[in-house]
Amino acid sequence: MLNWKGLFRSHILERGWDYASDGSVTNLVKTDDCISAVVQGSEYYKVKIRYSGAEITDGYCSCPYAAKGEWCKHMAAVLYLADNGMTSGGALAMSAHGAEIQNIKEIIGSADRKSIEKLLIYLANQDDRTESFIRAHLGIGMFSDVKQIEKEIDSVFNAYSGRAGDIDYYSAMSFESDLNSLLRNRIGELIDNESYMDAFNTSMYAYTKLGNWDIDDDGEIASISSTCYELWQDIIKNCESRERERIKEWFEEHSDDGTVIDYMEDMLQDFLEYELASDDELREIIKGLEGKIESSKGQTQCPGIFTSYYGYSCDAIELRNIFAKRLGATDEETEEYMRGYMSFKSVRDYFIKKAREQGDTKEEISLLKLGKEYDKDSEYTVHSYSKRLIELYAQNKDKESEKLERRADILANQGASLEDFRAYRAMCTDKEWSEERLKIIGFRKDIDKRCEFLADEKMQEKLFDTIWAQKDKLRLVNKYGFALADKYSEQILDFYSEFVSRLADAACNRSRYNDLSRYLMRMSQFTGGKARVRQLALEWMEMYPTRKVMCEMLEGYRWYS
Repeated sequence: MLNWKGLFRSHILERGWDYASDGSVTNLVKTDDCISAVVQGSEYYKVKIRYSGAEITDGYCSCPYAAKGEWCKHMAAVLYLADNGMTSGGALAMSAHGAEIQNIKEIIGSADRKSIEKLLIYLANQDDRTESFIRAHLGIGMFSDVKQIEKEIDSVFNAYSGRAGDIDYYSAMSFESDLNSLLRNRIGELIDNESYMDAFNTSMYAYTKLGNWDIDDDGEIASISSTCYELWQDIIKNCESRERERIKEWFEEHSDDGTVIDYMEDMLQDFLEYELASDDELREIIKGLEGKIESSKGQTQCPGIFTSYYGYSCDAIELRNIFAKRLGATDEETEEYMRGYMSFKSVRDYFIKKAREQGDTKEEISLLKLGKEYDKDSEYTVHSYSKRLIELYAQNKDKESEKLERRADILANQGASLEDFRAYRAMCTDKEWSEERLKIIGFRKDIDKRCEFLADEKMQEKLFDTIWAQKDKLRLVNKYGFALADKYSEQILDFYSEFVSRLADAACNRSRYNDLSRYLMRMSQFTGGKARVRQLALEWMEMYPTRKVMCEMLEGYRWYS
């Protein structure tokens, strides 16, 4: 199971569940570190989520909401599907799926080697894609012919290309998965066999082909490019200096000569600048990064440095540490440097995570408090730190600190839930709560939240005044009318009477008549409501005698008393 629900707002989770339940998620593919799918919303959106162990490390969706940096309902839907084994109709299917897997294992386990060999040869002969897949997964440890690998690369491109020679949007995701698998396995085999130049040349064959193919891309090119980049890193890390120089010469010659499309040239240029830099050049790069870091000291965000591989999400301090370690810096030395910039959220989060992993509760609490001070202007960040502090205080049975933190959180967080409200109330004495609740409720800018808390406290008079002060009160009366029924039935019935009279005047079809009937039924549940409904029904039957369907519907209400 993955830890992911805390990334999403509650209403986003609800919409994600709806999408997962109604079969909107298609083309789901789950690997050891990535989940991808296509989700049908107002249009088709491509989703990709990366994870390590149980932790989500990155998420992408092509929808406008996710483009703002938010975790969207389409991502939630994919995670529900991947985590819970749901079918397209929403029913849990894990046990049935498990049984299916067990059956195929029994079939394969009972077959003799000769039969399996014949079957694999038969499948390999069906198409180039299947042959490439079998080679990629069973060829480890065997000698790899470069020309054969290039042929397999060609086969993957051809397998997913249409008649016009392009790879369309819906094929791109599977293309990416297959090509990445082939590159990691087959070129990884060359690296294992210390055939570094063959590995480099073969990876460049794939990279240049990728950079000249027509692909309806939604992140797939970047993913495959990153795989190539990581293979190049392995190659130069292990090869001899003579081979490294040859590789560097290739990058110097081709990083901006049009060998690949311009945005893929960025990755070649970054590799040349960062990965093939000499020690002296790295020191100069580090010096430049440290200057940017120092200029932002005291701010909450470390400056981001764009590289085509590390991306905008890579803080300057993170990139600085990567290069420092390449020059031999120890973890202790990089952490000592980082502690000079505790105002940066990324630095604090690094040490918070470390303290949590080591079970150092005292250190984690100290860092979370520090984070609240630095990020006091970010409601979301402060709330996330407070939530964790509340958990830690509860674990330590520190009731007083937990109570104070709950109070601080609910006063600072406009989005505090009813559960947060009740949890703090449970820790207060009656006297404390009589003073606190008005302050907390009055702090709510959102009228829905304010009404929700007032209704939970059964503060009818204030709830009524709040609702009646709104210009558009119908939705709130529908939601909280029954909570006010003991004291304000007459006012609510007056409001509904005026509303349904306008509705009746404009009603002209069965759908409108059904709406009218629904509100009359609601009115009848209030004290004095049935008599009011009967009166209205009789008036309308007299006013609108030509509306036969409407009069038939109203006939049932004329006997109310």
